[in-house]
Amino acid sequence: MIRLNIEKTFCKDIPVIIVHPFGESLGPAVFYHGWSSRGEYQLSKAAVLAANGYTVYLPDAINHGMRNQLCDYYKVEDYQVFWETLFQNVNEFPKLVEFIRNRETEKIVICGHSMGGMTVLGIASRYADDLKAVVSFNGSGDWLLTHLFMQARFGVYMKRDWEMYGKIENQSPLAHIKDMTGIPILLTNGESDTSIDPRAQAHFYESLKDGGGCVERITYPGLGHFVTTNMLDDAMNWLDSLKLK
Repeated sequence: MIRLNIEKTFCKDIPVIIVHPFGESLGPAVFYHGWSSRGEYQLSKAAVLAANGYTVYLPDAINHGMRNQLCDYYKVEDYQVFWETLFQNVNEFPKLVEFIRNRETEKIVICGHSMGGMTVLGIASRYADDLKAVVSFNGSGDWLLTHLFMQARFGVYMKRDWEMYGKIENQSPLAHIKDMTGIPILLTNGESDTSIDPRAQAHFYESLKDGGGCVERITYPGLGHFVTTNMLDDAMNWLDSLKLK
């Protein structure tokens, strides 16, 4: 039986689980969980990253895990909370950078699924200098188009004068393509995903590629909103191909 070397700690007010590699570290990797999940539920994914040599950091987002998790993540009233949580993930990244730099000197690989897959692209659009590579599983870099698709899922309709509309539009990675072109980015999406519609990511991919970005995209026919072993293997092979160390 493989036993993970796990450390539970805090980065200021952020609970973080650290999964250490089995041998020499290739450097730090942060994995962001999705909506309604938590850091500890990502241990199987972290194990894959650790087996491939990364020291993996699993933070809890606000409103999740040890940070006042919600009772029900799919009430209409929670739709705005989703976006507030996503923005907070991005805003908190400098705390994690400082925390990690006290332990490791390498730049950071960031990965995430669903809301986490949106988070990592938001971080890439603002903190590129701290990053080595980005993997977005079932995420989207076109936040405004995703907002339009997600309203149907939550059963809501927000008019253009909704207080969050301008923030989603202005902070969307799609609006900051030029700030992301120097980072290797991998986008993976299930073609049958009904949670984060893959058409939004397809639009972001084409925009980033046309803008000179170092980006690849892999889609999986018939797959819904899941991170499969094939998806993880493809991500690990992609990271390995970059020769990051």
